[in-house]
Amino acid sequence: MDKKTGAQNANIVVDAPKQLAKDAEWLLRRCTKPNQREYLKIVQAVVMGFLVMGFVGYFTKLIHIPINNIIGGKAFKKGKSNKAGPEKRELVFKDEEQEYAVVTKILGNGRMEVQCFDKENKKRLGHIRGALRKKVWIGLGEYILVSLREFQDDKCDILLKYTDEEVKNLRKAGQLPEKTSNVDNMEEDDDLVKFDKDEEVSDMDVDIDDL
Repeated sequence: MDKKTGAQNANIVVDAPKQLAKDAEWLLRRCTKPNQREYLKIVQAVVMGFLVMGFVGYFTKLIHIPINNIIGGKAFKKGKSNKAGPEKRELVFKDEEQEYAVVTKILGNGRMEVQCFDKENKKRLGHIRGALRKKVWIGLGEYILVSLREFQDDKCDILLKYTDEEVKNLRKAGQLPEKTSNVDNMEEDDDLVKFDKDEEVSDMDVDIDDL
């Protein structure tokens, strides 16, 4: 609808009640019997009601204000969208050339000794690249997913850290043992490693010569 057509329609809607009132006054003057005058008043009230409803509906569509934009600003809408809380990520199972592991010793500088849950329960040197050491701490005795190196069997690359709830679910699925032994006792001071829980590492991102 263009501006000219909209203005014409608006004038029609505004002038209609005025014209109706004039016609009703003229009819009331012509009617001499009380019954006729009462009937015309009822008709006039009903028609005016319909006109008012049409008037309101027309201008509501003309202005076109969505109801959800009337209440609240950015903070209100942001708070409303966050009521459900953080979304849970999908449980990640190991793939080929990957293995579950537990941290047995923290060596610092993005390196740690991990015990993999393969057939040999082999300990390997786990490495985290600097770009991945953010937000989430990896500490002693925590469960992780590692990528094995084809030509360096004594080394691996850490892909992600499992939460306590995810560890429980992996145990229920038979992916992890109920108890883990041979975890060295050590103090966790400045040797903890930060790791982004939402970041994953592909084989293409890992430098196999980087210690």
